[in-house]
Amino acid sequence: MRKPTYVTLDAVLTGERIRSIIFEKGYTVRELQELLNLSCPQPVYRWMKGKILPSVDNLYMMHRIFGVHMEDMLVARDMGKEP
Repeated sequence: MRKPTYVTLDAVLTGERIRSIIFEKGYTVRELQELLNLSCPQPVYRWMKGKILPSVDNLYMMHRIFGVHMEDMLVARDMGKEP
């Protein structure tokens, strides 16, 4: 029997990973806000806290800015555990 291929992303762990990448690469939230052409920094803070996930467009731009594959910024939820 095949295992399900559907994957759920863990927003909190993804946010933590994005946060670490931002600071590891030497950027500030304000710098990223400007590079992504966001009107305010709140979306970046929401990503880092796991409140929301970045859009595909923003993930793509961060991939280009940081030199990190989009998939490496995302963390899948362990389907064997409760959320």
